[in-house]
Amino acid sequence: MNLIYIIVLVGIFLFLSLLHFLWSIGILWGFEVALPRKKDGSFLFYPKRIDSFVVGLFLLLLSGFYFTLTGMIQPLFDSRIYVIGCWFTSAIFGIRAIGDFNYLGFTKRIKNKEFAYFDTILFSPLCLLISLLAYLIQRGL
Repeated sequence: MNLIYIIVLVGIFLFLSLLHFLWSIGILWGFEVALPRKKDGSFLFYPKRIDSFVVGLFLLLLSGFYFTLTGMIQPLFDSRIYVIGCWFTSAIFGIRAIGDFNYLGFTKRIKNKEFAYFDTILFSPLCLLISLLAYLIQRGL
C-alpha cells in the first residue's frame, strides 16, 4: 500500500514541477488563476519566471526524494532523514491547506475572485491530499 501512496505523490510532484517549469518559460496556462488576489482584485503577489523555476525545481527534488522510497534506486539518506522529510512535507502542505485566514486555504475570508474558487475545489484539497500521503508514507517507513 505504501508503494501506491509513494507513486501517487511522486506523480503529483512531477506534474506540479512540470507546470511550474512551463510557467518559468512563459507558457502561462493556469498561471493567473493560481495567484491569490486582494479584495480590490489586484494580485497579492506576482512571481517572476525565476520564482516559478525555483518552485518547479523544489517540487522536482521532492519527487526524487519520494521516488527513492520506492526501492527502485538506492536511498541517498539515512531512514531518519526520510521520516523527517515526510513529516516536514506533511506539515508544510497541511498548513497550506488550512490557510492563512485571509487569502489561502480552507480558512480564507476573501472569496471574491477566481482563485478563491479554485483554491476551494482544487488547490487546498490537493495540499491536504499531499499532506495525508506524506503522513501515510511516513507511517509505513
